[in-house]
Amino acid sequence: MHHPLRLRTYALPTAATLGTGALLGLLGPLAAKSDHPVLAALSLTFSVGWSWAAYAFLVGCLCRTKTLSALLASVGLATGVAIYYVFKALSPAVLPGATDVTVVSISPGILFWSVAALVLGAPMGLAGHFARRPDLLALPFRLAVPAIAYYEATMRFEVETDPWDTVGIVTWTVVRIASAAVALALVGRAGWSLLRPSGGSSRA
Repeated sequence: MHHPLRLRTYALPTAATLGTGALLGLLGPLAAKSDHPVLAALSLTFSVGWSWAAYAFLVGCLCRTKTLSALLASVGLATGVAIYYVFKALSPAVLPGATDVTVVSISPGILFWSVAALVLGAPMGLAGHFARRPDLLALPFRLAVPAIAYYEATMRFEVETDPWDTVGIVTWTVVRIASAAVALALVGRAGWSLLRPSGGSSRA
């Protein structure tokens, strides 16, 4: 009698989370196989921290309970990390002008980042879950991903790009502008929601 409900509550969200986590892990290294500017920008975007934080946040937004939000966000991130490193090891990107492919062993980073995913995925999943609140207390949680994206894009823009790195310059500039716009929209919406209740009560 309770099996269909349990399937809907646990099994389906778990399968969807693992599937999207695996997809996230593949997007960065797959896009890196092309030297097309758009795919290079996608590779940068899906190989950095803020996009993975956004994934964990969205998992939390879609989960009904705090426990499920924390657990699935962590497991999904760890799955993505494992897929990311295994794929890069089995199918390394070839640099332009290279004539052969060097076999790459699985990086020791897989252990570090898998543990980091398990540890950091939970708070991001909870942030996504609490962002569903209908009151102003949700605002700090909703601002988490735009803040992370803006900070990381700024750091990478200043440290990793040079005047000839057009893809990096454009990518991090777009991320900074988009994250700032999203943050302003969220703050504006929260401010507008403060005005709506008083108007509604006066009409009642």
